[in-house]
Amino acid sequence: MTFDVTARPDAEGVSFRMHFPDGPGEARVTAQALMDYFGAAASPDALLESYRANFRAIHAVAQQKAVRDGLSGVVVETADMNDWQVRGAAGVD
Repeated sequence: MTFDVTARPDAEGVSFRMHFPDGPGEARVTAQALMDYFGAAASPDALLESYRANFRAIHAVAQQKAVRDGLSGVVVETADMNDWQVRGAAGVD
């Protein structure tokens, strides 16, 4: 697994492509999630750097959210990251 080298940062977050169970698709992680959960600074370059450094966790959450909610175009938010951490600590899928 690798991060999307074509990921696109902006002031609101980072958009990226990834593989979902039913094939490749678009996803996004919000700037707020990157800042709250990973301590990123608010600039687009810092958000992109944070995405790349933490893509495994971000992609895992996006994939779980897509499977659970049946969505394409998943948006990973702070609450999703917090939920993923709590379920992981509890050993719950």
